[in-house]
Amino acid sequence: MTLTRILAASALVLTAQSAQAVVPTSQINFEDEYSLTGEAIASNYGSIAGALDTFLEASNGNPLLFWPVDFSGAPGAYSPTAVGSITLTPLGGLTITLNTFFLGGWPNQNRTISYAIDDLATDGVDFTSPNASVPGVGGTTVASFMTSASGIKITFGPDGYNGGINYINYTLSSPIPEPDTWAMLGLGLGLLGFGVRSARR
Repeated sequence: MTLTRILAASALVLTAQSAQAVVPTSQINFEDEYSLTGEAIASNYGSIAGALDTFLEASNGNPLLFWPVDFSGAPGAYSPTAVGSITLTPLGGLTITLNTFFLGGWPNQNRTISYAIDDLATDGVDFTSPNASVPGVGGTTVASFMTSASGIKITFGPDGYNGGINYINYTLSSPIPEPDTWAMLGLGLGLLGFGVRSARR
């Protein structure tokens, strides 16, 4: 193999590594799996093997429930008790960015719903919005863009029965290689090139 081909192949490897840095954005839609009123939602709904663990629960340890309509005109998950929570934990060295999620008021009525967004890598709750106003028409799309390697927890309530959550949009990303990784790769390519030149003599 010529040095030119080796360098070209290496460039393809670097390009592939860069392309793998961001996994396409995903979204948890509860209506993709559930349709019945009051149907229990699995605590790990939305998990992706080897990439993402999810944990969904109501404040008493019971499951969140599904309602097919009327959360500001949309389906959603709700808590049969005061508070509901959804935890997203990246796996395999990935990080997660919580982009947006939807809150709606039941039954298509204006509601006051508190919510919190917490990076599990830090102490305390990172962001809270007490008494957020959620319109009965159209609901509210909450923009977060919080990024964490340890996980992100969304909590909604205390009126989690009359407030539904859905359309949890997130992006999983792989870590950017450290500078020493690129240095080692460059050194290896240099030695490889030297070996090819020596072999030609």
